[in-house]
Amino acid sequence: MELRELIIENAVALFQTHGLRFTMQDVARRLHIAKKTIYACFESKQDLLCAMLDDGFASIQADKRAVLESDLPLIEKLRKTMIAMPVQYQILDFRMLNELDEKYPAVYARLVEHLEDNWEPVTALIEQGIEEGLIRPVPVAIVRQIFTASIESFLSSDTLRKENISYSEALEQLMDIIMLGIREDIHDH
Repeated sequence: MELRELIIENAVALFQTHGLRFTMQDVARRLHIAKKTIYACFESKQDLLCAMLDDGFASIQADKRAVLESDLPLIEKLRKTMIAMPVQYQILDFRMLNELDEKYPAVYARLVEHLEDNWEPVTALIEQGIEEGLIRPVPVAIVRQIFTASIESFLSSDTLRKENISYSEALEQLMDIIMLGIREDIHDH
């Protein structure tokens, strides 16, 4: 494994236990290398955090491609594509990102950019679902806005932590509400 990838992997592990409070020195200590070696790969902690996001979202996109290429029914593909979370990231407590916008605004901007990118496959699935009568005609732009705004809210507030709801549970609940609404009388229980 390349040094840059090792640094990212270890920084992700430290994020899991310390949130944004991990330091470059923590990463160096964990890898038994000099801190200057990390700075040879990453100019700053902000640079490392951006690389961690880019790596995570690359994995998410790979998972989405696998779902899209699968034989799953359309509704299940849509659900799994919208809340794709690679196995290696499922254990991360994304609720620890609630200070990201205030401490690392450039990293937060990159996160928002990733959340708002690559909606074409999801849009295509929704449009296909509408054409096939599986989804009622809805403005796709509104679904996208609801979803991305909800995720941004999950990541920038302390609500999930206060309510003791994990990030992946919140995504599942969000998809249930998007796909099924909140009316009990229309559910197939």
